[in-house]
Amino acid sequence: MLFASIPLLSISCCRSSQSEKFSVPVQHNWLFEAGRPAVLRAELGDADSTALEIETVLILDRSLMSEVKDTVLTTSQKVRANSGYTKIRLGRLEPGFYQVNISYTNESGEKQSLDPFNIGCSPEKIVSEKTAKADFDEFWANTLAELATVPMDLQMTLMPENSDSCRNVYRVEYKSLGGVTVGGIYAEPVAEGTYPALVEYMGYGADVYPYHGVDNPETIQFLVSVRDQGIFRDEQQRWIDRGLASKEDFYYRGAFCDAVRAVDFIASREKTDQSRIFGWGESQGGALTWIAASLDHRFRAIAPAVPFLSDYEDYAKIVWWPMWEVFETIEKEGLDKAEVLDMMTYFDVMNFTEKIECPVKMGFGLQDPVCPPHTNFAGYNNVRTEKTWNVYPLCGHGIWQVSEWAEERNRWFKTFESEN
Repeated sequence: MLFASIPLLSISCCRSSQSEKFSVPVQHNWLFEAGRPAVLRAELGDADSTALEIETVLILDRSLMSEVKDTVLTTSQKVRANSGYTKIRLGRLEPGFYQVNISYTNESGEKQSLDPFNIGCSPEKIVSEKTAKADFDEFWANTLAELATVPMDLQMTLMPENSDSCRNVYRVEYKSLGGVTVGGIYAEPVAEGTYPALVEYMGYGADVYPYHGVDNPETIQFLVSVRDQGIFRDEQQRWIDRGLASKEDFYYRGAFCDAVRAVDFIASREKTDQSRIFGWGESQGGALTWIAASLDHRFRAIAPAVPFLSDYEDYAKIVWWPMWEVFETIEKEGLDKAEVLDMMTYFDVMNFTEKIECPVKMGFGLQDPVCPPHTNFAGYNNVRTEKTWNVYPLCGHGIWQVSEWAEERNRWFKTFESEN
């Protein structure tokens, strides 16, 4: 077994839209192809012959936070409840993601609604224009040069309660940008030799879950804690709105450097097989995976899932959090909104990912209300290397609850192990 799967903090998962009258089961992963008719199949479950009036409203996801929604389609159709099924025709859709709202009224005038759910169309054809400024590369080259001047000053403390004859587990601390102490939980096989190494980036404010030696006896694992999170988490549970006044002070300048410094650490270990360093993470961990692989090319392959921090402009059009916390702080501190949004382009994941040089597998939940699929693909579609994605159509943000994703990711990583 190459890598074990450890669940993260649960946020949300989605169930199928259904009622006693009818359901809309998943077909073709609720993903359609641009230029071809998109059709949903509604299954009717009532045994009587009541007539149903079904209304379907299709809304473009990038208008969900607007007062006036971009309604792509409104249809109404009458069916008999005992007719087995009916087709809901959505027409030919443009590449993107959409919210489906279905309600039905019976002959008695009783109206019920299904929970809204998302569908998609040709996600790899969605275009999110990069917003990087002319000095984007220079800014990050200078930042990484500054990071390189900071001695690691490594400290490793054995965690005997988690260690065994297979692996030793340590609490690790070292210095990153600005001399800030960061690190994480590190597990290393006791036996001599070199081993594949997995760098695992944590979600936004996620709880730490120490490794155990016996979990993965022939694998190096490193659970990364960036500044003020993980094993260093402070009482203030908001990070995205810290340091908005300048790109030099923005929280993620340091956190992105912490993601790179984690690779420095793992590559410095004698037992690390330098040709088999892998990275993965979910939510913020997915974003940090993207960033680390964009700024540091020592990864053999990466698997970000439901990645955070991409396409800030569209993010605010689809869901409330996190951008409205940014807007709240802008108002509270008297900052200029346009200037802050310009500053944040230096930290927008979609402006980094074309620099990735290793293979990528991305996982996403079609019903994600935290890191919506449109923002996932904003970064993915700029990747120029070998890439693939896995969709979980009923999953919200809690992709770590989906065992199939962990199994698929681990199988995929193992293919690179077999190359050696």
